[in-house]
Amino acid sequence: MKKKFVPALFLLLVCGIHAAQGQNVSARPFNPQTPVAYPKQMGSILTESRLPLRLPQVEGYEVLKCDFHMHTVFSDGSVWPVTRVEEAFREGLDAIAITEHLEFHHLHAPDVNGEENLNREYEIAKETAERLGVLLIPGTEVTREVPAGHFNALFVKDGNLLKPFINTSDRRDPSNLTETLQAAREQGCFIFWNHPSFQHPRGEAEWYDIHEQLYQKGLIMGIEVANSNMYIPLVQQWAEEKGLTMFSNSDYHGSVGMQHGCYRPMTLVFARERSLEGIREALDSRRTVAFAQNYLYGETSLLEGLVKGSLRVRCLSSTPEQTVVEIENLSGLSFDITLAENGSYRPSTSACLLRGGYTTAVVLKNVKGASRHGQFKVKINNFVPHAGSVLETEIAF
Repeated sequence: MKKKFVPALFLLLVCGIHAAQGQNVSARPFNPQTPVAYPKQMGSILTESRLPLRLPQVEGYEVLKCDFHMHTVFSDGSVWPVTRVEEAFREGLDAIAITEHLEFHHLHAPDVNGEENLNREYEIAKETAERLGVLLIPGTEVTREVPAGHFNALFVKDGNLLKPFINTSDRRDPSNLTETLQAAREQGCFIFWNHPSFQHPRGEAEWYDIHEQLYQKGLIMGIEVANSNMYIPLVQQWAEEKGLTMFSNSDYHGSVGMQHGCYRPMTLVFARERSLEGIREALDSRRTVAFAQNYLYGETSLLEGLVKGSLRVRCLSSTPEQTVVEIENLSGLSFDITLAENGSYRPSTSACLLRGGYTTAVVLKNVKGASRHGQFKVKINNFVPHAGSVLETEIAF
């Protein structure tokens, strides 16, 4: 046994040496510092690779990604104002508003004197915003006891002019809320009601007499249909009935780190131009869509514009029995689609989830024979034009 084993072992060693020499395994050692293994960071936020939410232009409007409600250490947040700008830049946002509580300051940073200058967080963040191309809107949050609630004022010219309306002995005192918002309105502010169900005793949204009074005085111009990841159908109904601009905002207090393929709650603004003036005109004209958790809430025409601008459709084949249609999603939005029957087609593919950046195909049974051009009826279940309903439209090919 020994005599047979030794020559066999020797042969295996020789073959292994020759194989190793043939592969030249030591001539090019692996270097884990190559850009492929570990992409080099250039030390500047400007040169980082980013993956923002892609949106189409809609009928001549630029669809701007905006977040009009967030906090820093200058009220009850935990990050520096510059961080808010950098987060927005990394996520590809076009505009943000840092809206510190008018009545409450430095709750997490007692050494930050935010009450001395109510414009300070804007002044700190402004230079970084200009360098990164993020539109920074000066704002504040007026914070009063329920049922009054919280209101954001955007396009504040000077926050210090609102200091006289702070009751330092009872900072949540709602008795002068109307006067506070009127003073903000006199500065040209756009005012909207935040998270209407927040701190309600039953966790519900309720339109109280104080809100009707503010609305009649033109002091409620918009409302948060979604705040963070909470959507309230009743609030969307109010917005439709009362002609209020719809908002969805993050209301971030801590630092932000979004998972791949996820996006913060934001307000999509259909602006004539990418500027502060363009945003203000769009807010006044109620051209917004509230976006949260891949659901979109807004007027039918705006939602249909997003569908039309996002999807590229072509016929792959058509026989007398069926037509196969390819749908390419050019945007970052996702579409939860249910196909329905119309006079020309009955769907063989009943439903599809068309993720942002992906392409899929659907099969239609022909009612009127073969055709390489037509349109089929769909419901888009995550597009909500009215509370309790979904967008019904047709896709042409």
